Amino acid sequence: MDQSLATTGQYLFHVFGLMAVAGALGLVFSKNAMHSVVGFLLAMLAVAGCYLTLSAEFLAAAQLLIYAGGIVVLFLFVVMLVEMTKYKEKGLFQGQWPYAVAVVLAGAVAIIGVFWKTWFGPSAEKALTLSPSLAQGLDVANQNAQAVSRGIFAQYLLPFEILSVILLVALVGAVVLAKSERV
Repeated sequence: MDQSLATTGQYLFHVFGLMAVAGALGLVFSKNAMHSVVGFLLAMLAVAGCYLTLSAEFLAAAQLLIYAGGIVVLFLFVVMLVEMTKYKEKGLFQGQWPYAVAVVLAGAVAIIGVFWKTWFGPSAEKALTLSPSLAQGLDVANQNAQAVSRGIFAQYLLPFEILSVILLVALVGAVVLAKSERV
């Protein structure tokens, strides 16, 4: 019974992974901004499904609330407020996509070459864990949400705050772009 559940979980992980890749490709290659947002939403929902198959329920819920909820709504507001059809330079970058594809492929080959042993080498001997002082009194395997929150708000507070400032700057930039279009 446990073996069939493991294979079902692996199968679902692969299905959600393929859905995430399909959504990301739809995001990148769509010519319509609304279709790009839908591709992003599909990718974020699929990543949440991947988290569920890995028994990381808190991360799946955070993925749904933060990315699939908040960020997609923010992108939709930006797409609706900034009218892309008014730009005179609409066709400016149309002929450059073969060069962009070549640069992206060269970059991907370089990155894979540099990180090949890290990504596909032997696995770590010990999983990433909280420091003993932070994990005190927690059963980390069963109290996933508490372990993640202790890690974010104690050990990784500065990167968490930097990320919130970056998102705030993106929001202000979107409002400024939208406001300059309306005037």
